[in-house]
Amino acid sequence: MSKNSNLKDDFKLISYKRRNKKVANKFKLKENIAKNTTAYNKETAIRRIHEAKQDILLSDLYSSLLASLRESQSALLDPQIQDIICLGLGRIGECTVARYQLGLLLCLRDLFKVKVSIFDPVFTEIENDLLTELECQVLHKNVEGKYVTEKTTLFFLPHCPKQLANNLLWANWGLNLSNCIIIANSFSNLLERNTKRSIRENAAYILNISPYTLEIAVINMFKYYDVFNDLAVHVFPYKNLCLISGDFWKYNHEPKYLSDDIEFITNKLNELYQVSYLLSFLRRY
Repeated sequence: MSKNSNLKDDFKLISYKRRNKKVANKFKLKENIAKNTTAYNKETAIRRIHEAKQDILLSDLYSSLLASLRESQSALLDPQIQDIICLGLGRIGECTVARYQLGLLLCLRDLFKVKVSIFDPVFTEIENDLLTELECQVLHKNVEGKYVTEKTTLFFLPHCPKQLANNLLWANWGLNLSNCIIIANSFSNLLERNTKRSIRENAAYILNISPYTLEIAVINMFKYYDVFNDLAVHVFPYKNLCLISGDFWKYNHEPKYLSDDIEFITNKLNELYQVSYLLSFLRRY
């Protein structure tokens, strides 16, 4: 789910007899899923996550993020964050990028003193247990980012595919967007870097709401630049949304995406992934 090297390094294609080629192509990733069952020391993993958290607390990046969050909250009717939902962390037990992103998430949880819910279809049972140990709620259903919120919620989408943010906007399309604070790759950079066709097909809601979005960059001075590069805080001030005509909100068709985009793991693909994972595990015995 995550766009960072976390996913790029974690999987490779698994081949089975009689498998449909289209299904096989969905799993054209770099490491055998069977390796997910490799045990690691939980105490060591937790210690490294806490070390990462401490590094972030002392960093200029964290100070920049807090300043961006304060500015974004000041533009909201209800600035008090009541929930945090995180998508796309990746392999937290194995990947340095994921570990530091989780460290930042834990910093935000402690700061706002709220519940943190996390989902990534690549999580193994080992990683679910690790997150539970860290007092995070692990979500088990892939709703493809379509979370509806009626209270101020911080969504942390570190380096996630644009379809997730697009789906989140669709799910809250209307004045409900004023409840969303989204930390993700910069929307404005996304629109600049992608072709018009790609934007229409994969990020139409990001494009449409962009004139009414308050985006505040996070200055990335972290020692591992790639962990937090291009992050920004995005909010949708109520006063901006109230200026929009009713006709604007009528464009609210549920997004559909090309099926060959392996970066975005749909619910259907998630089910195939789980079956593939189970088969790979059973074949070892």
